[in-house]
Amino acid sequence: MSQKERVDLIEVDLLDMCKYILSKWVFILIGMVVFAGAGFGYAKVKSVTEYSSKMQVYVTVPKTSDKVLIRDSASEMAYDYVQLVKTDLIIDKVAKEAKLSKNKVRKAISAEVVEGSRLIQVEVKSDSQKDVKKISKEVLPVFQKVVQKDLGRNKLVIADHPSKITMEQTKSVKKFTVVGAVGGFIIAAGILFIIYLVNLCKKAKESIA
Repeated sequence: MSQKERVDLIEVDLLDMCKYILSKWVFILIGMVVFAGAGFGYAKVKSVTEYSSKMQVYVTVPKTSDKVLIRDSASEMAYDYVQLVKTDLIIDKVAKEAKLSKNKVRKAISAEVVEGSRLIQVEVKSDSQKDVKKISKEVLPVFQKVVQKDLGRNKLVIADHPSKITMEQTKSVKKFTVVGAVGGFIIAAGILFIIYLVNLCKKAKESIA
């Protein structure tokens, strides 16, 4: 058997390897701290504070006698109204009442049907707390007016008025810090593993020589 083949057949003692890696805990700790700091710094720089407020409306259809056929389905209308929220019929009026640009209002407003119900949840979200407050105040009155007067449909029932404005970060500082620390541990352990193998190969060559 050649020297190269003998080196290739070196057995790695997993217990010995783990002891070696753990003995370098300071190096691992430094790696975790450095990468955790990098994750924290990235999140702080890239994160944006967003403010939001939510509200809900309930979709109904006109009451009528059994002799009159009503073709409107409240469930289907709910999905129509979700799309309506992003149209100029709503956006133009809200922008005018809130004294904000149409672009700002369009970006801030979103809506979705609450699964399995006739409820529509409208959310106003922006990096400006002042804009959220202004838009939230005007959305429901405008929404009701458009549905009732412009479309001639049954008036929407307000289920939940605009909620208290909440604040959140677009990037979680805690999450990025933890991910950075875990990444630092993996990289440091990987480097130590490579060093361990290199040293093992050197010892094997020396013993053969």
